[in-house]
Amino acid sequence: MSNNTGINTGIKPKEITVKVRPVSECDRSQDKATLQGFSRAWVNKDALIFLTGGVESGKRCWVERTVPATATAAPKDATSETAPGSSPGLGDPVRRQALLSLLPGSKMPQNIVFMTEAYRKACGFHLGDIVTIRPDQDMAVPSAQFVEAEPLDEIGSEQETASWEGAAWFQLKRAGHVLPGLRIDCTVAGFKKSLQIRAVDSKTDNVASFGETSVIRIRNVSPLPDGVPAAPKKLEVTGIPGLAAEEKKLNRFFRGFNTTFLHKGQQRSCGIVIHGGRGAGKSYVLDRIAATGWGKVFRIEENDKSSTVEEAFKQASAQRPSIILVDGLHALIGKDRPNSGTIATKLGQQLDQLAEEAWKTDTLPKVLVVASCLDYMTDVPAELQKLTRFERNIPLSIPNAQGRREILETLSGPLPPEDKESMLTMLAQQTHAFNPSDLCRLMGHAVEILAERLDPLQENATTSEGEPVPFVSREDLEQALRSTRPTAMHDVNLKPPTIHWQDVGGQEGLKKALRRMIALTTTTDPEVHKLILDPPKGLLLYGPPGCSKTLSAQAMATESGFNFFAVKGAELLNMYVGESERAVRQLFERARAASPSIIFFDEIDSIGGARSGGGGGGRGGINRSQGSVNMLTTLLTEMDGFEALTGVLILAATNRPEDMDPALLRPGRFDRVVYVGLPDLAGREAIFSMNLGRLRIADDVDMGELAELSDGFSGAEIKQICSMASNRAIDAWLDGERSGEDSVIRMGDAVEAVNTLPRGVTPAMLDDYERWARRFAKQV
Repeated sequence: MSNNTGINTGIKPKEITVKVRPVSECDRSQDKATLQGFSRAWVNKDALIFLTGGVESGKRCWVERTVPATATAAPKDATSETAPGSSPGLGDPVRRQALLSLLPGSKMPQNIVFMTEAYRKACGFHLGDIVTIRPDQDMAVPSAQFVEAEPLDEIGSEQETASWEGAAWFQLKRAGHVLPGLRIDCTVAGFKKSLQIRAVDSKTDNVASFGETSVIRIRNVSPLPDGVPAAPKKLEVTGIPGLAAEEKKLNRFFRGFNTTFLHKGQQRSCGIVIHGGRGAGKSYVLDRIAATGWGKVFRIEENDKSSTVEEAFKQASAQRPSIILVDGLHALIGKDRPNSGTIATKLGQQLDQLAEEAWKTDTLPKVLVVASCLDYMTDVPAELQKLTRFERNIPLSIPNAQGRREILETLSGPLPPEDKESMLTMLAQQTHAFNPSDLCRLMGHAVEILAERLDPLQENATTSEGEPVPFVSREDLEQALRSTRPTAMHDVNLKPPTIHWQDVGGQEGLKKALRRMIALTTTTDPEVHKLILDPPKGLLLYGPPGCSKTLSAQAMATESGFNFFAVKGAELLNMYVGESERAVRQLFERARAASPSIIFFDEIDSIGGARSGGGGGGRGGINRSQGSVNMLTTLLTEMDGFEALTGVLILAATNRPEDMDPALLRPGRFDRVVYVGLPDLAGREAIFSMNLGRLRIADDVDMGELAELSDGFSGAEIKQICSMASNRAIDAWLDGERSGEDSVIRMGDAVEAVNTLPRGVTPAMLDDYERWARRFAKQV
């Protein structure tokens, strides 16, 4: 046997003499930052069998320095990097416990022992030391009962000690073992501190396992030095732009984490769900909660396994105060995932445990759980909506004008300082239904338009030093506004034509009624609100075909700037049971989300007809199918049901008012009915001037005379007369009868068209409208 190395086979107690080498030379995975396996001493297989009688790892042994590494041969870690006096020096005697282990898959020399850096620093061993290893009389590893630690960084107060003790407990639990001298780094609420283990069960040379029953205590607590920030004691989130009401609700929920309860069971759950459509700001709110610094943040991703979810709760419980964020709960427990039920069960169990603790202590455990999803009722299963789980929820609404102004202020970008306020105010007023993500896209588009305007070829996108920074102009913003659609309208392929009031000939009474609805919906004057008993909601336009009912609705959409949903009644009909009713509900849901908005039902009699014979006093005596009746019932409920219809105007047009169900015509639904009849003399002249004025006409064309000749024609028929007159002038040019400056529309062409086109609206039809008006209509 060698005196310094090799295996000792004498009659003395079994021991081996070996040289210390870093474990990372053989397997770096054994020296992780998690400290797993840090207390092991890896030896050759023959040495392990000689010392323990087998190849089982994890048995206790004693390691004693026999020959220290020389100063000249010592590597970089030969001097201790721990606190002064915390470990022996280079030549001091060292005798410590370790766990004998066999490194899998490695061929180790007999004269080598591998040690982790954490173990060497904790015990005072150095690379190159010659050490003697002997098995302990009791090779079983005991469990640590009480662990004493000392902070290497000052802790602010006694109240913070529990948080650091929890963080240290988790670190040691994950490591699995503990020994005196070990240094651990902990993080609480974004702050990092280092602790050093001073004793384990009142001993300073032992090793023990660290488990659920182990207790750790930190000594020598002292106040923080000046200038060092402490973790906030109060959980509160502030300054979320555009979501003032939601912020208030969040802080009301957070009160349970800041105070004790007045009554037992006042608040049971530590969890809350934030839900809203895509781009509503859910992730932003979660980030703002994390940024409060109140506790250590743990994030559960949508692809995490159930074991990962359970581990996150364990870590958070050990490192209180803590925050668990689940961004995308609907994806985490979605039906598409095969283990979604298991994950939902784990979430529920962990929240129940926290709720039980809250019941026993009359205060919420310092573990906040915040999840986000698209829709609370559909994305969160019933078993998670219990009182002790995710019973609390906060919907994120689309911001109003003031909220949009706050959001735009944070996204203003390169706006000219002198016009910034007016430009942002203009945008806030014109971005109805825009959520925070839409506003961000809008400003991004404006900057892109600016860059393209300055350099269409993108050859010199940067400005030279000393040149003034270009600003986004009002025209850039208006162009970006036209090209950016709100998310609430993302699958509405509707682009109504740009029609203004002047494009609607005549119908001054109708225009007045529509302008009144817009004004009463958009006004913010408190004095005017005192004059409004019930805000306007529904307006039914009835009358002969071709009298500008649809054109007036398009003009209203253009002039108001509201989001416009145009629906033909027949488009909502579906052969499958329940689908028609679903289509109606979704239409109103989207209109509410995109408010202020206008829903325009063209040919509403197709879905709003009387439900049984004799309903409307006309041709409505046909019994309707049950599906049509259900759809009508849904329409009645949406227009005036339990849920308030705020910021949504409903326009409808029909040529057959006698077929309408009377329930649609009562106050609270279509509370205003307007007859859109044939244009009067002034209206007919305006229509002729508007259409013929765009064409080349002769000097003899008299709009007033044409208006007198066209008595009894509808607006659409007058437009057709103008088209026929144009065709006659074109035919004369093709036949060679007119050429050059003589190629114009003459008075004779228009008169001949008037005499040729038959009138589509008969006196009998007008009598029917008049009789119905006397029974049901409420004129403007």
